[in-house]
Amino acid sequence: MALSMTAGRTSAFTGTPVRAAPVRSLAHRRAVSRRAAVTKAKYGDESQFFDLDDLENTAGSWDLYGKEDERRYPSLQNEFFERAAAPVLSRQGLLTIAGFGGIAGILLWGRKGSKDIGLPIQNGPQKGGEKGPRGKL
Repeated sequence: MALSMTAGRTSAFTGTPVRAAPVRSLAHRRAVSRRAAVTKAKYGDESQFFDLDDLENTAGSWDLYGKEDERRYPSLQNEFFERAAAPVLSRQGLLTIAGFGGIAGILLWGRKGSKDIGLPIQNGPQKGGEKGPRGKL
């Protein structure tokens, strides 16, 4: 017992005494963590966050993609994409597509995936059955 008490207070290599740091209480730790800290964020020059003179570079160009004139998207192209997306726009259409995709995934895994991972029901018996006490299976 005395050896273990002294072993905890000395260095393992030279035997010199090691001073343990004082254990601080939980209240002291909480008080340290609650101290006010000054937060600083710097952007650009002199902590400038927003520039009213240059709104396009500050907030971005909102009108860049908002143009829907006929020259940009011809009417035939617009009509094509509206018809192509029509089944997905309703909740029932989206659920139907997701359901068919899930069923197709399950069927594909059942046909190919179960063989690839070697399920016992796909491989069959690997060795003959053991004969019972009367020499029968």
